[in-house]
Amino acid sequence: MSEINDKKTENDTLSFYTIGTRAWFKDEKEGFITGTLSNRLVEGDKVELTFIIEGQLKPKVISTTMKQLETTKFSILPPLRNPPVLEGIDDLTLLSHLHEPAVLNNVKIRYNQQQIYTYSGIVLIALNPFQNLPIYTPDIMRAYSGKRRGELEPHLFAIAEEAYRNMLRESRNQSIIVSGESGAGKTQSAKYIMRYFATIDMLDKTFPGSQDELSMLNNGMSEVEEAVLATNPIMESFGNAKTSRNDNSSRFGKYIEIQFLKNKKNGNIKIAGAQTRTYLLERSRLVFQPLTERNYHIFYQLCAGCPAAERKDLCITSYDQYNYLNQGGDGTIPGVDDEAEFSITQRALSATGIPVSLQWSVFKICAALLHIGNIEIKSTRNGDSIVQENDPAVINATRLLGIPAADFCKWIMKKQIKARTEVIITNLNQTDAIVGRDSIAKFLYSQLFEWLVQMINKNLALTEVPNNSTLSFIGVLDIYGFEHFDTNSFEQFCINYSNEKLQQEFNQHVFKLEQDEYVNEKIEWSFIDFYDNQPCIDLIESKLGILALLDEECKLPSGSDNSLITKLYNNFTNNEKYRNFFKKPRFSENSFTIAHYALDVTYAIEGFLEKNKDTVSDEQLNLLMNSSSDFVKEIVKLERQETITPEQSRKNSVSSDQVRRRSLRPNGAPQKKTLGSIFKRSLIELMQTIRSTDVHYIRCIKPNQGKQAFVFEPMMVLSQLRACGVLETIRISCAGYPTRWTFQEFVDRYYLLLKSDEWNSKDYKGLTEKIVESTITNPDKYQFGITKVFFRTGMLAYLEKIRSNRLNKAIIMVQKNIKRHIYQRSYKRIKEAAIIVQNAIRKKLAQKLLKSKREIHATITIQKNIRAFVCRKKYIKLKKAAITLQSTIRLIQAKNKFNEMKRNDAAIKIQKVFRGEQTRKLYKDQISKIIYVQSCIRRVFALREYKGLKKEAKSITHIKQVNYQLETKLFELSQSLADKENLNKEYINKISWLESQISIWKEKFERLDIRSKDIGEQANEENANLERELNNYKEKVNKLEKECTDANETVYEKIGEIAKLKEIIENQKKEIKKIKEDLHIESTKSKKFANEASQVAVLRKENNKLKEQLAKAQKYMADTNNEPQSLEDSYRKKSSSKGHLNIHVSNTNLSYDKKKGSTLTLQSSDTGLLSSKRNLYQENVQETTTQNIDEKCTLKMLEDPSLEKEIIDGLILSLEVPKPTEAVDPKDIFYPSHIIGIFIRKMLDNGLLTRVQNITAKIIQSIQNVVLKNIDNNVSAFWLSNSYELLCVIKTIIIKDPYSNNENSNSYIIMEKILNDIELLIVEIYFTWLKELKKELNVMIVPAIVENQSLKEYMIRNDGLWNRLTKSSSTPQYTIEQLLSYLSKISKLLKMYYMEESIATQILAHLVKMIGINSFNHLIMRKNFCSWKRGVQIQYNVNQIELWCDSHQVQEGFMHMEYIIQAAKLLQFGKMSLQEIRNAAEICYLLNVTQIKKFLSIYQPLEYENPIPTEIIQSISSQDVKNQTDNLLLNIEDNEFNNPIPRLVSDYDQVQLPSSSDLILIKCLLEI
Repeated sequence: MSEINDKKTENDTLSFYTIGTRAWFKDEKEGFITGTLSNRLVEGDKVELTFIIEGQLKPKVISTTMKQLETTKFSILPPLRNPPVLEGIDDLTLLSHLHEPAVLNNVKIRYNQQQIYTYSGIVLIALNPFQNLPIYTPDIMRAYSGKRRGELEPHLFAIAEEAYRNMLRESRNQSIIVSGESGAGKTQSAKYIMRYFATIDMLDKTFPGSQDELSMLNNGMSEVEEAVLATNPIMESFGNAKTSRNDNSSRFGKYIEIQFLKNKKNGNIKIAGAQTRTYLLERSRLVFQPLTERNYHIFYQLCAGCPAAERKDLCITSYDQYNYLNQGGDGTIPGVDDEAEFSITQRALSATGIPVSLQWSVFKICAALLHIGNIEIKSTRNGDSIVQENDPAVINATRLLGIPAADFCKWIMKKQIKARTEVIITNLNQTDAIVGRDSIAKFLYSQLFEWLVQMINKNLALTEVPNNSTLSFIGVLDIYGFEHFDTNSFEQFCINYSNEKLQQEFNQHVFKLEQDEYVNEKIEWSFIDFYDNQPCIDLIESKLGILALLDEECKLPSGSDNSLITKLYNNFTNNEKYRNFFKKPRFSENSFTIAHYALDVTYAIEGFLEKNKDTVSDEQLNLLMNSSSDFVKEIVKLERQETITPEQSRKNSVSSDQVRRRSLRPNGAPQKKTLGSIFKRSLIELMQTIRSTDVHYIRCIKPNQGKQAFVFEPMMVLSQLRACGVLETIRISCAGYPTRWTFQEFVDRYYLLLKSDEWNSKDYKGLTEKIVESTITNPDKYQFGITKVFFRTGMLAYLEKIRSNRLNKAIIMVQKNIKRHIYQRSYKRIKEAAIIVQNAIRKKLAQKLLKSKREIHATITIQKNIRAFVCRKKYIKLKKAAITLQSTIRLIQAKNKFNEMKRNDAAIKIQKVFRGEQTRKLYKDQISKIIYVQSCIRRVFALREYKGLKKEAKSITHIKQVNYQLETKLFELSQSLADKENLNKEYINKISWLESQISIWKEKFERLDIRSKDIGEQANEENANLERELNNYKEKVNKLEKECTDANETVYEKIGEIAKLKEIIENQKKEIKKIKEDLHIESTKSKKFANEASQVAVLRKENNKLKEQLAKAQKYMADTNNEPQSLEDSYRKKSSSKGHLNIHVSNTNLSYDKKKGSTLTLQSSDTGLLSSKRNLYQENVQETTTQNIDEKCTLKMLEDPSLEKEIIDGLILSLEVPKPTEAVDPKDIFYPSHIIGIFIRKMLDNGLLTRVQNITAKIIQSIQNVVLKNIDNNVSAFWLSNSYELLCVIKTIIIKDPYSNNENSNSYIIMEKILNDIELLIVEIYFTWLKELKKELNVMIVPAIVENQSLKEYMIRNDGLWNRLTKSSSTPQYTIEQLLSYLSKISKLLKMYYMEESIATQILAHLVKMIGINSFNHLIMRKNFCSWKRGVQIQYNVNQIELWCDSHQVQEGFMHMEYIIQAAKLLQFGKMSLQEIRNAAEICYLLNVTQIKKFLSIYQPLEYENPIPTEIIQSISSQDVKNQTDNLLLNIEDNEFNNPIPRLVSDYDQVQLPSSSDLILIKCLLEI
């Protein structure tokens, strides 16, 4: 407080100038440069300030006195520079020191950061970047849609959005005034604004990332919206030209009213039309262009893009062949294709309702004008002009205009003067004739331009408003800025006149807003004086003003520019009222100077009269009016129509006759209006329109003369800031209280200036008063309003300085205590280290002593052991020698003993062998002798027997006996041979039959082979299943064989019992028949009385009784025929209930048999066995089989419309979706799709193909209606899951049904169409539900990811210490935990409804993707929000998302979070040097140059953090990053959906209705 008390003795203003303070000094090149106060001397009345100027060696010394300072109100002191925290701010009015250098420096900083837009109160300053920037895309439009001004960075779209919302909210018309000099970007800005209005209603209807957003933005515009946008290419082609300052300069002013029609009932709003007003077309450009400039674009487009046939008809060649086009030199524009632009112009004309025939009439006029410019006018000897009628240019021009060539040439060379009694025709000299020729061209082109504008208004403007709607408009004024050239003529005079009017309106508007702010806040204020340029306007437009004198001079036959300048001098030079605004140049008699609001402009009087008249002669006009071309007549007779709204037309209908009477001369001839009077009237009407609307201002600035991208010329920008009135706005603000803060914002920033015991108060206004009164002593420097505190200029910088000093003191205190703590801890650490060292030294000495004692003891021990070792070694050596000697002796003895034993053993073996040989030899001799004796004896006996047999063989009896035996054997053999032959014949026949069977089977196999090739992939997929089924069948057949064996025994036992039971069965059959009839009667009654609850209840009871009777009968029959019935049922389960399914399986088995030979034989044998058993049983029990309902009843039921209605109403429309619980059974979820699948299958079985197709279409439509009508997560999830289940059921039916599986069958075609329809239904439900989920999620993303601050250690200022002390609730609406809870809820919902895994994954992935992209887009568009602490918070929040994705297996969705992760990393990395930024860009490889520059430009440095140098941001190039795209925002494209492959559903026919269901017909359907 002592510092503040010391400052009270000095003047408040002078107290700002302390050592180190920076101030601004004028510079001829840079405008202003910075100087730092190095020495300050204040002694009594004397004041001396010394500044060190940047880039200058000599210091700047300011010596003055206090008296002089007070006299000049301290204006001789240099303006102070704002603190760094305020430099680069997006609103100039928030600057503490608000003056020209501060404004220029702030705009320069932002422009160097590629921030081309800056607010200055209600004005948007737009600097032309001279390159395409990705900040006008549909994503950017969506980002600004619905946002308040100031919530995002300054932008054109923010102004357009504010105007649009004001029109909707306040039901007032709006105007957006876009002004600036040529080349500043006015036309392009107006185009972007119109494009925003044309797409804003679609942006409101769609949702970010929705499937239809892209198509709507590209093709979804209405014809009116397209036509409104199409006016831009037309106006540019016919009204824009290349100038030295701008390649696409508008040479006229225009005010486009975009009309919006609002429906009073539903509040819907849409663009209903547009209306255009034009001002002051530069006609002289048609006939003359300076060097490097061009004529209007349409002529070059026509020369380049005209087709060959039309080119021949119009006699058009290249542009350099025409005098009106080749004056500027090169007639091309780099990067512009005139041929393509011509096509765009044609399409735009068609879009606005101008037919092609009229378009070529327009082009004929353009071609005729080019030929008129080529007409050669020569001079005769006597000075008269001459034109040749056979000149090709004359012939072509007159032919295209439909006028006689002779008359045309005549009235170019001559003019007619009408006196009272006679008509005088005089010849014109060459100069006057050229002027007359050019006047015709300018007249025709201006009339053509006016005709185009009126045609556009006629086709687009809404003239009648429907009864239930209201009409509003937003006007966009694209008008020339203030112009000042070396030579200024009539055009510059009119342009600057219009700017004077607009500036006056602007000043009054700003003044009114300023005063309204003071009144609303109820603060004391005095009248703020501002520059009033009304005298300058009166000088131009009053009854005796410059325009009036100009018109008067034009009416005089002898009027001239010299007489006009004389009148101006006489009327205004000595006039007290205009003396300060009209000045006579000192060295010129042909010019005059007007002191405009921006600067003084000197106008050359030459050409004023001619340009003001700008009309053709009566003879030339009559010639054109008598043209053979209807189009030429139409545009010549065209009068300028005043564009008025439908409301104004009713008001002005009364005064139209008066206007018409005033416009007639006394003789009844129409009075020709001068260009100045027309412009004045249109300008007055424009001012009236603007005053009736809420106005928004955009000031376009041209930053450099060379049209170089992001090059800033300070002096040029400063002159434009002065000319556009921005500095005047600032001056008005500075006259009052320019700095305004809400109490809460002020307290949040400056609460540190109070003692900490006063921080607990929640009275923000009271705290603000305490802070201000304790720091600012002069009460004139501030005022307290109702919600805000107001400061004079400079006070905010003063408060920032005090705050900085307070923070410095606090930080010094913190540093002091931290250093004390550090040194104290260091001392303790050193003390502990000393003790540790002492302990270590003592330990070392003790260890050394111990080591010595241990060494002595060890030495003794070693000596003892060594001596013992030597003695032991000697003993062991002696012992070893003795043992060696003993072992040698014993070895010798053992060897001798071994040799002796070896000799003895050899002798024994020799003796044994010898003796054995002798014994064997004796034995062999004895044996041979015995055998010889035996053979001799046997030979004797054999001879005896042979002799006996020889005698016996010679007897006859023996021979006969043998012969008989042989004949018997021969007969047996012949008989056996005949049998064999017969058997062979049978075998041959059988073989031939088998061969024929083989050929038949071969044909079958070939057909099956062809079919197997046709079904291809399907057979391959079924092979594995069929093989398993076949193995199962084999096992079951083996079981059945055993069961059959057992059953046969039982069957024979039961045959007798069956005979007895036949009579009982007949009775049961009659009862069943009666039950069927009763069921039929009851079903008929149920149809008739379905809507009567009491009748339905009775029918249900009777139906239940009938079912019980039927169940008893079935049970009795099952008990009676227990085993055979089970056998039949088991067989039926093994084979299909329908014949065609059996055939399908058999055919499949045949295909298997081709690969595995034994399979067919086995299957056939098993089937034959089962068939024999089955036939045996069916012969006995066929009449007793009790099936549900016969085929006729089934068919009738399927064709019943009541069943269809019950399915659609009961299963879809009126179905109560089951609540998701963990215990829910899949059958309770999928029963609607399963029942629908059963219904479709039964209709297919009965051949109802057409009905299948119709009913399926109705079912799909009903599901669509339910999902779209009931926007509920449960409903959407339930039907999405059921739709996929239905798709799987239909696919299962197709695969199992051979007719539906045949590609050539009608059934296959219909079922495939149904599959496609269901797939489309799944896609529609998917995107519809996803859109709703995104709507719910969208409100959570930004608060939870970007704004949520989970880490208390890294909370930023807005949610920091003050809010924690006051316990104010500044937390976001949603936290990251709530976001994760929502995602978990959706994930659980998908699981509870058994959603297909791939679909569920895609849904969650899309949601996570949206979180990443939306949070990134919001962060990059959020101003003053990016800081390194915010980056830490965001990274933590994103990590929570990553953990959630890992736990829910949604890794592919988290990949899209990488952008926001890298953005958070970029905020945390160092950014003070180019190398640091390059390192960060290498890590953040997904971010492109545009995104990196955007983040760096909006980076908000925290306390004691230096701002990022602008030079570093400028030096970043595309070579420093990997991503070479230039998109600023990320685009979410979720129009991709991977429909999963349907699976087979085997148990869909095992469905059960819920117990609470009363769907009678569906229950009957399931029981069939």
